[in-house]
Amino acid sequence: MQTLIESTELVENGFARWDLAEELGIDESDASFQSLRAEFVDLPPDPYAKEEGRNRRYARGLFLPWSRDFSWIPDTHQDEQGWLNGYWQADHNPDYAGVLRKLPAMTEAARNNPIIHKILSFDFDQTRWSSDDAAFPLHVGVHLIKLAVDDPGHEAISSPNELHQDGEPFVFAHLVYRRNVVGGSNMIAPPKYRGKQPGDVPAGEALAEFELTKPLESYGVTDEKVSHYVAPIKRGDGPETGERAVLLVDFTPMRQHI
Repeated sequence: MQTLIESTELVENGFARWDLAEELGIDESDASFQSLRAEFVDLPPDPYAKEEGRNRRYARGLFLPWSRDFSWIPDTHQDEQGWLNGYWQADHNPDYAGVLRKLPAMTEAARNNPIIHKILSFDFDQTRWSSDDAAFPLHVGVHLIKLAVDDPGHEAISSPNELHQDGEPFVFAHLVYRRNVVGGSNMIAPPKYRGKQPGDVPAGEALAEFELTKPLESYGVTDEKVSHYVAPIKRGDGPETGERAVLLVDFTPMRQHI
């Protein structure tokens, strides 16, 4: 019989929000935060969306629920540009249904950044698992994603550009920084609005609408309980490139299949 340990706000409501700068005692001036922010400077273009202003790196790891130990899984592919990691969402992302996306691997500096490890530990604490799932390692996906736009007439777009569910049981988004940006607002809605646009959600039906504005302002979703959306960004009035940089984390059980 599968049992679920006591609930959290994330599990109970299907989503939750946090200020991790305050929760974890991290200041923007901290060397580890500055190092994390620097990872986004030369983030390579998403090879599957070079025209959409999306840049990213991706790594995979194992989290052991019984000991809280975390380790990185070796990178899976290599091409002339360097190491890559395969990212699979089955049919949950209609833009890449059935496609194993091979994404640029995270750097060693990012993998060793203590803030990322603190965030992974915090995120795990918000999740809840059946006794069967908790008897096996959890797969952890870690994405560094930057939306960037230079042309005032263009947008940088997340994928998919609709209310969606990701497939992983728990997904977390942590803002690293935003600069000279208009847009990027978030909506959380019931699952029945998956595949819809925010304008299709009747007044009063959205569970939450908000914008991440401060470094390490964060939210998480219980995938089966909600759909979620992040709007495209445009460049603001300043002269510099508009950028929105986010650390995404997802957890998936790795139960034995025979």
